[in-house]
Amino acid sequence: MSSPCEEAPLLSDSIVIVNSETTSQASTTESEETQRLWDELSQPWPATFERSIGLLASPVVSQVEADMFTRSPKPGSTPLALNRRHLRRDYNSPDPSRVLLAHRHSDVDRFESQGLLKVQSLDFASSMKEQAVRADKAKEYRAKILQKQPKYDATKSPGYDREVASLEHQRRVKQAAKPIVEEKSSLIQSSFNLANILMGVGLLGLPFAFRVAGIIGGSCCVFGMALMTWRTTILIGQELNGDPRPSAFFDDSPFKSPQQPGSTPGARMLPPSSSFPEIARKSFGAVGSLILSIILYFELFSCICIFFVTMGDHLHQIFPAISNTKHMVIVATVSVIPAILLRTPTLLSYLSMMGTISTVSVVLSVILAAILEGDLTAELAEELDTEEQRPHHILWDTSGFILALGLVAYCFSGHAILPSIYRSMKEPQKFDQMATSTFLAVTVCCWAVAVAGYFMFGNMVADQVTLSMEAVIHANVLMKGLVWLMILTAFSKTTLTMFPLAIGMEELVAPFLTSENATAMASAAIKVVLTGMALAVSIFVPSFSYLCALVGMICTMCVSIILPAAAHIQMFGSRLSWWEKFLDWSFVFVGFFIAITGTVATL
Repeated sequence: MSSPCEEAPLLSDSIVIVNSETTSQASTTESEETQRLWDELSQPWPATFERSIGLLASPVVSQVEADMFTRSPKPGSTPLALNRRHLRRDYNSPDPSRVLLAHRHSDVDRFESQGLLKVQSLDFASSMKEQAVRADKAKEYRAKILQKQPKYDATKSPGYDREVASLEHQRRVKQAAKPIVEEKSSLIQSSFNLANILMGVGLLGLPFAFRVAGIIGGSCCVFGMALMTWRTTILIGQELNGDPRPSAFFDDSPFKSPQQPGSTPGARMLPPSSSFPEIARKSFGAVGSLILSIILYFELFSCICIFFVTMGDHLHQIFPAISNTKHMVIVATVSVIPAILLRTPTLLSYLSMMGTISTVSVVLSVILAAILEGDLTAELAEELDTEEQRPHHILWDTSGFILALGLVAYCFSGHAILPSIYRSMKEPQKFDQMATSTFLAVTVCCWAVAVAGYFMFGNMVADQVTLSMEAVIHANVLMKGLVWLMILTAFSKTTLTMFPLAIGMEELVAPFLTSENATAMASAAIKVVLTGMALAVSIFVPSFSYLCALVGMICTMCVSIILPAAAHIQMFGSRLSWWEKFLDWSFVFVGFFIAITGTVATL
């Protein structure tokens, strides 16, 4: 037998330890996600962009991903707010999370000055370690006792059944509370994700781009912009990889590479980047990152305006008795409901699929309609009773070249989401291969839609080809179904785009909030204000082609052309050849020229 002075741990201590361990395991995933929200607020604004923009990076978003992408920032991230929250803690409340540990000294001093000793609660991390040690001692003590007892079936010992039940419960909870492992995308999946980003609502305006610039002029815009944006996509991949060499040069992921950057000639030159603002911060400092972030959020806001105009135009096509303005007011009111009240992963997962279905439907519908219906320009001219002798199809029109270039540029935008696709790839070293094949397929599809739509309707095509199709083509049921699909698509994209925009604005006010309820109220207010502002812009500028061209000139040129080339020079200038530097500087100057002249011409 053991000596009388030897401590004999009680069985109940072990059971308490098991229960507390299972409880902590059950909340592992939640605590990790909460810690991520705290950690991102230690970074410069916009720290939430990298997380929230992932909602737009995939055509099908899982429920778990949707919940993570749409979480609001944690309230009270400033030192003043942290101290204020900490001083309001109760004597018996658990100690704060790791973010607040740096501010514990004020609380300790307050208790010590009153001659009190604060007892740490059971859910404190260090206390858990002490309990685990006590549990091990308890097991060793029982083993000693059992060795000195007569041999008999251990299942008959007191408390055995309770321990077995507790261990089984612990196993089930641990299995249910396993941390969520982020699924990586294959090469085909990543290519599909990129194609879904590039081929959005902008497809509808490509036939109109051919109308204003002609067949040759429109084709030059499509192929020229595709070539430039493909090149800058490769540059962004190199900046994310941290090295100017092709991604195929490396055989491992930059985020898991055992080699330190710059340690050997075969190692990467710089540490990898994970977001667009981070690339700008490394290249141009905090000011450059701030300017880029403003442009990125302006682009998201402009897209919401475009979606409102699209929904208003298509609803007016079905219900002509109601004006476009009233339609936009209705859809703005309806669209704000899921963004505020229905932040459910299931809903967002379904909404994310709508854009993919719409893209495929538009491409197939326009091409098949052109094959089956043929040239409808003569029939349209008779119905409209036009007397002008201008040909229905033109080859080149210099006056509309700038507008066409803006429309095409908007269609090839989306480079801000490339970091999310890059991080999600199983083999990021194949990024160049994926980007090249995807841009080739997207360029062919865009050119085919533009040519097919312009072939059918000529110079009478609307700025959204689906409006012309619904008005002329005789398959009324199918065309009305396509129009309703475009309405639902614009509605879903409005809801999805609102989240990263609103979360970025919430990040600005989160430091001044002190509770989750205050954060929820601020989030709802921000979404209502943003919706009202987007509605006002849509009513003031109710032109789909004008808004798309303006966004293409301002945002696409800055985000998709100028910044990638300028950052490439800034990050890797010492290792670039003269022709690479010449090409990058050419992109910068051409991008600035098009952005300035195009914006002035559009306005």
